[in-house]
Amino acid sequence: MQPAKGHVEQTIIVDAPPEMVYKEVNGYKSFNQWSPWYKMDPEALYSFEGPETGVGAKMTWDGKKLSKGSQWIEASAENQKVRNAVSYEGSSLPAYSEFFLEPLGGGTQITWSFDRTNDGIIAKLKWIFMAIMINDLYTAGLLDLKRHLETINGVDSVDTTP
Repeated sequence: MQPAKGHVEQTIIVDAPPEMVYKEVNGYKSFNQWSPWYKMDPEALYSFEGPETGVGAKMTWDGKKLSKGSQWIEASAENQKVRNAVSYEGSSLPAYSEFFLEPLGGGTQITWSFDRTNDGIIAKLKWIFMAIMINDLYTAGLLDLKRHLETINGVDSVDTTP
């Protein structure tokens, strides 16, 4: 009864221009400063390959809680969108994580989405729990991204409303 394709998305508004947000999500240089995955497994080992930003930038991890996996930027539209492919050890198909940026006043509305194919009955059953976990992690990650960006942008009071 579960869908063949799973989708989760969360949205937040930050007091930072799209250019600043894009610079942050178009690479992995400071990903662990706001990443909910890093908080789950701070002892995980990370390595980076390819260019520092844009298409081809890649981050690989190996951790006790996160297991082994990698993500890489597959597509990028300046100040608008960044699409990451995500692969976990033991998974035959990649999932996709995207950031959509929309100017809103002097800030940016960020929508962070996650899509994956639920190939087979086991994957469909796992999706029930994964969707809840990813939804919660994306909410927390966007709040931390908001704090991070607004601190860089010199904003003193941070609204933590997603």
